[in-house]
Amino acid sequence: MTSSSEQALPLTSAPTRTQPGSFDTPAAIIAAIVISFVGNAVVLGMPMLVGALADNLDFNEQQVGWLASADLGGMFLASILTSMAITRVNRRMLAIAGILIALVANLLSSQFHDFNTLLYTRVIAGIGGGICYSLGVGCLAGTHHTARNFSILMFALVAINAIELYSFPILSDTWGVNGIYYAFSGAFVLCFLAVPHLPEFAAEATAVTETKDGHTLVLPGYLPKLCLLAVSSFYITIGSFWAYIERAGVDAGLSDSFITNTLTIGTLFTLLGCFVATWLSNRAGQSKPLLAALITMSGAMILLSFGINPIIFILGNFMFNVMWLFTDIYQLGTISNVDHSGRYAALIPGAQGLAQTVAPAAAGFLLSQNLGYGSVMLLGAGGSLGALLIYAFVYRKLRQLAPELADAS
Repeated sequence: MTSSSEQALPLTSAPTRTQPGSFDTPAAIIAAIVISFVGNAVVLGMPMLVGALADNLDFNEQQVGWLASADLGGMFLASILTSMAITRVNRRMLAIAGILIALVANLLSSQFHDFNTLLYTRVIAGIGGGICYSLGVGCLAGTHHTARNFSILMFALVAINAIELYSFPILSDTWGVNGIYYAFSGAFVLCFLAVPHLPEFAAEATAVTETKDGHTLVLPGYLPKLCLLAVSSFYITIGSFWAYIERAGVDAGLSDSFITNTLTIGTLFTLLGCFVATWLSNRAGQSKPLLAALITMSGAMILLSFGINPIIFILGNFMFNVMWLFTDIYQLGTISNVDHSGRYAALIPGAQGLAQTVAPAAAGFLLSQNLGYGSVMLLGAGGSLGALLIYAFVYRKLRQLAPELADAS
């Protein structure tokens, strides 16, 4: 039996300000997806960006860790600010501000290469990108078919990821790290074309969820907050792996072409995770598959921690890429199940950014202490195990308060 403080509450009405249908038009969905993946482009290209900073500017492992954290820290700050402003200001004006900030900061990054100045410009670039990414996710969260639209976004992220992993080494070989910053700048210029198609205002958020029998409930507020905490914990895995997997392969003596091809091909397997996640959710709900995915991700990181050779590098990347998208889909679904308003979904970039700010710097510290890349992979395994424990608690509470939600698809 649950206490009265943990019981689901009946719905109370709240005023709304909506634009019926404006979030669900194809143009609005495409615009939101475009600014989302451009805003998140630095995260997707992090392995190649870290390599270019180390090879072209001779930064050490700790310095490139701080630079990676600077971008991601700026994204985190912007996501928090955007989540507070997204229901209050004109979203098109917010998008323009984010695009301009990111554009200027990336151009400045191509001109100033001393560590301290570059650190500051990357924080600013992260703020601009974070505004775009958080705004795009917030717009998608306001649609009526969030699972479908987030799946489309993830397909787009996979495609952009593959393009970056293939093209960034060519750009850095030709123009140094500036080539990557020029590519970011060009992408943000193209984002201006998406701005007129974004919805201007959002509905006032009301955190509610609807059960299968048609009853509308307000669940305890700590459940979606715990889900966000689990997202952050899981993204410790993403941040530690993605910032240093290229360097770990180099340290293991793997060739540059082998590493690039493995990372590029590996990203395509994230599509397999999307198909499997959709198939499983229709048959087993989301709770058990999500827990299984987190266990598998932990196993992949532990496998890589034992030592890297070509076979382990391929297996570890395959398992990581399949489980990354697989887990993300279920995390979005879980937050949607406990809060259909989209209010907490808009905070997901902030939850991701928090972990991705801390993880590369923490991994860089471990390397500076001569603990090796195995310690970085164990750090990532710990992030997935932490998320596993949190989701296990969330699902236990859902079974007590609203059993039909615990196994919802």
